[in-house]
Amino acid sequence: MKKLVPAIEKIDKIFNYLYLNEKATQIEISNELSIPKATTNRLLYTLVSIGYIEQIGKEYRLGNKFEYFSTVHENFTIIKNISYPYLENLSLNFKETFKVSVFDKNKIKVVASVESNDYYKITVSENAIFPLHAGAASKMLICQLTEKKINSLLPENLPKYTENTIKTREELKKELFKINIKKIAFDNMEHSLSISAVAIPIYKKNNTIIAALSCPFFSSNFNKGNINEIIIAMKQAAKNISDDLEKTSYK
Repeated sequence: MKKLVPAIEKIDKIFNYLYLNEKATQIEISNELSIPKATTNRLLYTLVSIGYIEQIGKEYRLGNKFEYFSTVHENFTIIKNISYPYLENLSLNFKETFKVSVFDKNKIKVVASVESNDYYKITVSENAIFPLHAGAASKMLICQLTEKKINSLLPENLPKYTENTIKTREELKKELFKINIKKIAFDNMEHSLSISAVAIPIYKKNNTIIAALSCPFFSSNFNKGNINEIIIAMKQAAKNISDDLEKTSYK
C-alpha cells in the first residue's frame, strides 16, 4: 500500500479546520492540528501565495480559489441541467447526437450529451475533452478570446489530427474572427475522419459565449437541406437555454 504524502495530509487538515472554524491564527492552527510551528508557517505562506488561503491581519481563512472552483462547478451543473431537455428534443427530432461544451481551465469539456437512438451513431460521453483548435464547439468557445490569450494557449504550429486540421495559429485566428462575426462554427473532419459538426453559441446576458451547442454528424450523411433545418432548431434551442440561464443563480 502506498503511503500518503505528509505535506498533503497536513494541508488537508488545515483546509478542513478552516472550513469548520471559518478563520484561525497560525498558532491556533498549529496547536489544534499538532503541526510544528515552522511547518505551519511554510504551508500557510505557500497556500496564501497561490490563493487557496487568504490572510487578514493575524488570521487565516479559505481563499478565493475555493469559491471560484465551487462557482465554476455549480455553473456547469446549471448549464447541464437546463440544456438536457433541449438536447433530448433535438435528438428525438433529428436522430442525431447533440452536446453542450464549455471552456474549462484551458480545455474544452462536454458537460451534457444526448446521443442519437440510431444503431449507427456518434457517441460522445459527458466530461469528454477536446482540443482547442479542432472541432466546431472548440472554435466557437475560443472565438472571443483575446489574441494574447490565444497565443498563450496554442503553439504557432498546431497539433494535426487529420488532413483538414487547421495547421497554424495565425490561420486559426482568421477563422475565429469569422466565427465571432457569424456566430456559427463548422468542423469539416478537422478532428476525426468522417465526422463533421456544426456549433451554435450559448450566451449569458452580456453577450459573452459561455457554452456551445453542437451537433456532430457523419460527413457521408451530409444533406444541406437537413443541416440547415438542424441549424435553425439549434439556434432556437440555444436561445431558450440562454433565456433559462438568466432565471437561475448562474454567475
